[in-house]
Amino acid sequence: MLFYDDLAEFIAKQSEKLQGLEKANIPEVGVILEVLKPNDNQDREANPGRHLVTQQVDRLAIDCSGIEGDRHRGLTRLSTGRETLYKRKGSTIVNRRQILAVSPYECELLSERLHVEITPQLLGANLVIGRNDGADFCISDVPLYTHFVIAAADAAEPPQPPVATLVQYLQQKGCSLAGRAIAKAHEDEKLTQQFVAHAEHHRGILCSVEYPVDSVAFLERGQKVFFRFPMGCCY
Repeated sequence: MLFYDDLAEFIAKQSEKLQGLEKANIPEVGVILEVLKPNDNQDREANPGRHLVTQQVDRLAIDCSGIEGDRHRGLTRLSTGRETLYKRKGSTIVNRRQILAVSPYECELLSERLHVEITPQLLGANLVIGRNDGADFCISDVPLYTHFVIAAADAAEPPQPPVATLVQYLQQKGCSLAGRAIAKAHEDEKLTQQFVAHAEHHRGILCSVEYPVDSVAFLERGQKVFFRFPMGCCY
């Protein structure tokens, strides 16, 4: 988790984002184009630079703990050096980084900027979500806490209950772990830092699973994704 230095910086940066939302082409309805699971060796020590690379599958089994078999699975996790609010690594915190979603356009942009093919697999993505009409957009631009209501491919509106509901937690920043995976895949060490610089706002989003809790849901290619933008709660 990264933080702004103060409220003034937060207001300035968020104002920029809000002004850009009108041009961001964010859809009301999207579609799952690919689903990807962890690779067969998620051990960071044994598989440096490649442990986060994912692979295409027909469907993903999820519940409120995340993806079955994923190293990020769990209702809680241990903090890392990136969680600067805590004194030390290893504090138990709630786990909201269960699923990474990207859009096709982000992969295209990064491929153009880095002059090599950037795939969802190399980014460690679990879902590729496109617009239902096929137009370009960056899922990294969606507002915080956007809800993604997953429905059958032929759904005309969000079902109640849905297949599943994902909640955006944060924009994923460029990081050296993915950079090293890309550098290794293309045999060019310079790509590690180049990726970190170019992926700052085009790396996708981290989501948690809000529903289902007591059962397993399956995410599959072709399912519709209804974007819902929260305004608050009233009890």
